[in-house]
Amino acid sequence: MTINVVIADDHVLMRQGVSQMLNSHEHISVIDECNDGVELIASVLKHSPDVILMDISMPRMSGLVAIDKILAQRAAAKILVLSMHNEVEYVEAMRDAGAKGYILKESSGESLIDAIKKVAAGKICFPDTEEKNNDGQCQKHISPLSVLTRREREVFFLVAAGNTSKKIAELLDMSLKTAENHRSNIYKKLNLSSSAELIRMAGKAGLLE
Repeated sequence: MTINVVIADDHVLMRQGVSQMLNSHEHISVIDECNDGVELIASVLKHSPDVILMDISMPRMSGLVAIDKILAQRAAAKILVLSMHNEVEYVEAMRDAGAKGYILKESSGESLIDAIKKVAAGKICFPDTEEKNNDGQCQKHISPLSVLTRREREVFFLVAAGNTSKKIAELLDMSLKTAENHRSNIYKKLNLSSSAELIRMAGKAGLLE
């Protein structure tokens, strides 16, 4: 059975290289390539691919927002994030957002193909996010974003990117009051008092793109 894949990455050479590599595999077919999150959503609704392979950092719409909008319309969509970010916070944020897998761009072609097959089969495919504590024991990393709802995480990343509440409302198709309420709730949950503090937190946690 052929696994139909849609790829979204604004780095053209990277996207085309991955596409060519996947198309050379007997059981994988790249049916569309997208440059950003807006194009990706349209493509997913049109083609209903078996696996969505997408980057986090894309123009016009971030990966996190794209995931939310895709799952709102295709709840069963199988999303595999292909990213350059190896920080635990990114992995956990994408897992919490509803992605089925996460793989680094530095991974081998074989690893990527294996991840696509696992996600297509309904399996979860994430790197190990456990860290050693002072006693050498493993402990699961808890993302600072774990206390936020999916919509609040979208707003968090948009605030971290320097967007105003008005711009966030436009990007997420919500009222200004709703955007400001989400922003206020984020500050309360994370014990922050300003966007500057949020940006500092995001930077320390490796969440700034």
